[in-house]
Amino acid sequence: MESRTVEFQAMRNELASPPKQLEDSVQRARRRARRTRLLRRFSAPLGTVASVAACFVLMVNLFPTFALACSNVPVIRELAAAVAFSPSLSAAVAHDYVQYIGQSQTVEGVKVDLGYAIVDQHQMVFVYAIDGGRFYTSPELLDENGDHIAAAYSTSTVKGDMSGQSNGMESMILSFSAPNDLPERFTINMYFLAEQQPETSAMPAPPKASSGESIEDWSDPRNDPGVLCFPFDVTLDMDRIAQPITVPVNRWVELDGQRIQVERLEYMPTRTILYLNEDQANTAWLKSLKFWFEDQSGRRYEEKDGSLVSSSTQESPSQLTYYFQSFYYDPPEGLTLCIDKAEWLDKDAPHVVVDLTSGESTGLPAGVELVDVYPVGTGVELTILSPAMREHFAQSLSHTYWDPEGGEHEWHQMSTIRVDAEDSDSGEAKHKEVFYLDNYTWDTVELELSYTSVSEYAEPVRVPLAEE
Repeated sequence: MESRTVEFQAMRNELASPPKQLEDSVQRARRRARRTRLLRRFSAPLGTVASVAACFVLMVNLFPTFALACSNVPVIRELAAAVAFSPSLSAAVAHDYVQYIGQSQTVEGVKVDLGYAIVDQHQMVFVYAIDGGRFYTSPELLDENGDHIAAAYSTSTVKGDMSGQSNGMESMILSFSAPNDLPERFTINMYFLAEQQPETSAMPAPPKASSGESIEDWSDPRNDPGVLCFPFDVTLDMDRIAQPITVPVNRWVELDGQRIQVERLEYMPTRTILYLNEDQANTAWLKSLKFWFEDQSGRRYEEKDGSLVSSSTQESPSQLTYYFQSFYYDPPEGLTLCIDKAEWLDKDAPHVVVDLTSGESTGLPAGVELVDVYPVGTGVELTILSPAMREHFAQSLSHTYWDPEGGEHEWHQMSTIRVDAEDSDSGEAKHKEVFYLDNYTWDTVELELSYTSVSEYAEPVRVPLAEE
């Protein structure tokens, strides 16, 4: 009996310790079960991460503003610095109103990165970085057939804020006179000079009338030696170009006996546009208007914010469209237009006749004086002093003049500088304007004025900007 008991205990002990082969199988089964639990635990999160990653790649490629928003902070800082000179453009960047271009070209060691565009119906702003070169002259726009785009636009370039600090990024502004001028697809040819010019090449410089050269000898500055062309093919996303917010006004106001209509305001991301109209019975053209806006709390808005201040049309020489800082993202309540100065050109103003031999002239506006007539090479240099009260260094003469035989000419060289009161013989601040008559052999010349009178108002003329 005892032997049976010992045998039974031995069998139990043997079963309690499985064979080596079975023990290995159990360990493998345990490891497999643990892996299954881990996979179950992480399978859902891993699928979610994969979906998020795929979505991120899709968003970056399909939506440039998303890529801009998710880009690293230094890039955003550089973009903001490049438009820091403009409250309107700064607000546009802050609201992600940016189209991504992302093109780069290197020509003869000069690298240009065309990064972003800020575009509305009247203005394109390109933000770019340049390494090894500097801006030289205005760009040109070509359509898809390579033809010049017949749009009226002005160009200015700004290197960051007013201190010139932009972290290497600059901006180029193209202003259009009408919404239909804005192309969807185009080539922009940008022109730069290398910072270090080769020793054998002369620095491009425009010819001067004082050297006796003729205007006919001038060439397009884009063809000057050392000028590098950078063509970029651009396609704008027209669906992302904001529609203007229109504020109708339709109020008439009388200024100096002339009737002017404040027609409407348009708010766009890059600027505000004030549209005026005029009574056809007016005896003078409106050549300039100085104003500010004031909201219902008394806050003044005086920032023009752009290189293009005003424009006219082919139908009238009056300046009836004015450009101001953008109210698009934060429209003020209860705006009033406050006018404190206007310039006029009489419709029947006679030509100014100048005797180039004696230096005598007739027909100049009050306060404008011809101070010098000086032969230069094959032409003549005229120097005029005009009142400093005029805005934006506006010139006293238009671009056209006539010889005594009726031949029509245009100014190709002119300059305007401010003469401070302490440096003026009259003790009053003046504008010194210098005009060049190129290849001019006659003894008299007829000049066309750009204005005839200026009015300053002791109390501003106030026009509520709410529709009547």
